[in-house]
Amino acid sequence: MLQSIHDKAKGWIAYAIVGIIIVPFALTGIYDYFQGGDKRVAAVVNGEDIPVQAVQNTLLQLKQQFGGQLPEGMDEALKGNALESVINQTLMKQKIRDGGYLASNQEVADAIAALDVFQKEGKFDKQTYESFLKMQRREPAEFEAQVRADLSQQQLRNAVASTAFLPKSEAEQYQALRNQQRELEVFTLKLADFQAQVQVTDEQIAQYYEQNKASYMTDERAQLAYVELKRDDLMANVTVNEAALKTWFDDNADTYAQPEQRMVSHILISVDDPAKDAPAKQRIDALYAEIQAGTRTFEAIARADSDDKIAAEKDGQMGSVVAGDWGAEFEKAVFALKVGETSAPVKTEAGYEIIRVTEIKPAKPKTFEEARADVETDYRKDQAEQAFLDKGEVLGRVAYEQDGDLAPAAKEVGLSVQQTDWLTPVQGQGIAANEKVRAAAFSEEVLKSGKNSDLLELEDGNAVVIRVVNHEPAAQKPLETVREDIRTALLAQEARKLTAQKGEDLLKKLMAAQSWTVLAESGLGSETAVEKLGLLGRTDTKLSPEVLEQAFALSHPLEGKSTWGSVALANGDYAIVALKSIKAGDATLGADAEAIYSQSIGSRELDAFLKALRDSATVETHAENL
Repeated sequence: MLQSIHDKAKGWIAYAIVGIIIVPFALTGIYDYFQGGDKRVAAVVNGEDIPVQAVQNTLLQLKQQFGGQLPEGMDEALKGNALESVINQTLMKQKIRDGGYLASNQEVADAIAALDVFQKEGKFDKQTYESFLKMQRREPAEFEAQVRADLSQQQLRNAVASTAFLPKSEAEQYQALRNQQRELEVFTLKLADFQAQVQVTDEQIAQYYEQNKASYMTDERAQLAYVELKRDDLMANVTVNEAALKTWFDDNADTYAQPEQRMVSHILISVDDPAKDAPAKQRIDALYAEIQAGTRTFEAIARADSDDKIAAEKDGQMGSVVAGDWGAEFEKAVFALKVGETSAPVKTEAGYEIIRVTEIKPAKPKTFEEARADVETDYRKDQAEQAFLDKGEVLGRVAYEQDGDLAPAAKEVGLSVQQTDWLTPVQGQGIAANEKVRAAAFSEEVLKSGKNSDLLELEDGNAVVIRVVNHEPAAQKPLETVREDIRTALLAQEARKLTAQKGEDLLKKLMAAQSWTVLAESGLGSETAVEKLGLLGRTDTKLSPEVLEQAFALSHPLEGKSTWGSVALANGDYAIVALKSIKAGDATLGADAEAIYSQSIGSRELDAFLKALRDSATVETHAENL
């Protein structure tokens, strides 16, 4: 739709804003649902309570990345990460509030209009927007306040990151290190070679079981009854007649016309910082004066001076412009021009522009017969959407009023009560694959109080109400059912220890002898098993990232000697590395290298900013509530 750089002047910032706004949609209904539920707090930040549920929702998202199957000991670590994440978000919000860093009304409106969920045929649709919020039982002012908060937080993050500066000399040092090569030799002790040398007793198994009982629990699980309202089913059941379709067509004829298109060229001087506004205005005025005086052509200036480098390659040609796809000021200028006319400099959302219209293709209306297929589809969608809103309101209301059973609500909307298979807080099938459904299922209101849920709108556009019909709490697995699992784990653990011990002993001998001949003497291998890899770079695929990281952490070897190091690998093997020599890397910066390094420095700047906020804050945590 937007074929040029015109509305991408803020580039990655715009994409980041859209990304952060999508998150509240995924969670809409969850926070609302838990109002009046769990009142415990996970932390208090500068006097502001952070509810347990906010942290648990973040924790559920982190667990979902593991498919619900967490590595041993990971659960507590994830809880800590989730708590820190929500604390940081709260600190940012407080900084924004206290410092007055608020996104403007125009920025909020633009961000909402850009979201696909609110668009119809590529344009923002007010009815779709209002219908969505109605289904979520949210007021526009409340939702727009949330969008403003998210935008403001992202803008503050970007502002902090953009203050970082990396001198060219330092970037060249980074580049030289990045391109450095190291001559390496590697010998690996295999875990499999030591597994037969370890044994595990029943006493060790029993002791391990007692010390790690929390790791041997069944998952808490539940089965749900639910009533699902599907948009596609409602659409298929819409009754269609020609009279209704013709009335719809007459009321929406403009929708089915091919809109007027204007072929546009432009010269852009972008403004990505308010401090650059005045210089940009002076520059565009000077360029316009040259066009007016005839000293340079529009095309020549577009090629040489425009910040829209894509259009510049085509003498400033942007392509076709259709009303509604662009910013208000830009469209106002475009549609005020006649063919061949050139505008004076115009302040737009992208900066300052000189605009020329080169061709106008008038709007072309369609007849009812030409548009009939689209008309029927749109009519069905409209009727189904209205039915969805009406039935959704009834379903949610009756489920709330008669919260001990779903049958009355199902009967009111002509649907049946269905049942899920077993689900856990982090995993399920069908509707239970949806995180919002699982969060509601294991909530205080639905699980412990036995009530029906609120109406939950899902990401696929459908809506459900649920209730728990069966529940099994987490329970301790008997030792006998996990004995062999523990034996396997302990054998692997002991084999890892033995492999690492053998490796550490061998490393000491190698460092003293400065020769692989020690291998034969140790009985652990021979020189023929040593991988002599030659010069390798930091991203070379001949070695695993674990070994490469260790190899590039070693100090420069002395003349005639090697620098030795080792690393225990994730699979239990143990690698010993000999660094023979180092070849300096090329320090020449590529086209994007300096920007990449600056971005990395910006990320560090943001981390430092968050740490400063945390250090100056009063934070009281209650991890025991999680």
